[in-house]
Amino acid sequence: AEIQNYITQTKLTNMLKTPDGMYYSIRPSGVTKKAATSDLVTLNYKLYLLDGTLIDSTNASAKQFKSIVYGVSNSIFTSIVQLMKEGDKGTFLVPSSLAYGSSSFANVPAYSVLRVEAEVISIRTETEQISDMKTLYGFTKSETTSSGMVFQKLTDSTSTTEPTIGTAKTVTVKYLGRLGYGTVKTDATTNRLVFDSKFGEGNVTFITGTSQVIKGFEEAVMKLKLKEKAKIILPSSLAYGANGNAVIPGYSP
Repeated sequence: AEIQNYITQTKLTNMLKTPDGMYYSIRPSGVTKKAATSDLVTLNYKLYLLDGTLIDSTNASAKQFKSIVYGVSNSIFTSIVQLMKEGDKGTFLVPSSLAYGSSSFANVPAYSVLRVEAEVISIRTETEQISDMKTLYGFTKSETTSSGMVFQKLTDSTSTTEPTIGTAKTVTVKYLGRLGYGTVKTDATTNRLVFDSKFGEGNVTFITGTSQVIKGFEEAVMKLKLKEKAKIILPSSLAYGANGNAVIPGYSP
């Protein structure tokens, strides 16, 4: 009833209703590409309470968008993306059952209906994401191994006799890991919100050939000699697969 009253009061037109109670109107782009499970969907959105209070939004001018791996987990955007194609824009009135339900969240009271203005900026398969990452992170002289890893050595060993790292070797590797897109997170030093693609960095020690680290990381390390550096892109099959981990969604290169 709250949604229907809002539609009448704001004079929204051409609103359709889904079986689970969400009302929507989509302005199609003419593109036919829809998201499939494992695709990376990038959104521009504004999220409001029905009284007009802005709850959350992306920052299009700063190119800080929301990216989700479709089909991996449910969120307020799952039902929205399901209805949209690449380039579409739409207005969505989301019942609390598809939003935060009986829980309050920040300045969103329990059982709140939400209005979402959303635009699908892009839909990218994992293969397309890897291509994008090669451009984004400057892979200019890379090779793609038989396993699908993209590998580019950055510094060569000065020794002509130093062997590559074999199996059963204890190695310590300094690393920096990034996704192909940014996310909003809290900076541990300043406690301020930042938009960054980094998911981890530091040193990791492991024994090669014992499956102590993800398959692609070990494959890359074993192509190197002591003190050499490289950058790599791992398809999800060489990383955290369909399930992901605490910070990396499933199907993520």
